[in-house]
Amino acid sequence: MNTSNLNHLLGEQLIDVRQAALMFNLPSYWLSQAKERQARRIPHYRVGKLVRFKPNELEAWIAGQQTTHEGAADA
Repeated sequence: MNTSNLNHLLGEQLIDVRQAALMFNLPSYWLSQAKERQARRIPHYRVGKLVRFKPNELEAWIAGQQTTHEGAADA
C-alpha cells in the first residue's frame, strides 16, 4: 500500500516529526522520543519504524493542554 492510499484510508495526510514541530511550534524531541510522547500523551501513529501525526489530532491535543493548564491555574 503506498502513502497516498494510506492517507486516503486515514482521512487526512500524516505528517512527520519535523513538519509537526514546525507547524505547531513544539520541541521536536517531544515528538521524536517515545518516552516524551507517552508522558505527554501526544497522539501519534507508527507506520513501520516511522512516527507520524494527524494535524487535526495534534491541534486538539494542544487545545486540551491549554484548557488543562488554565484549569489548574484557577484552582
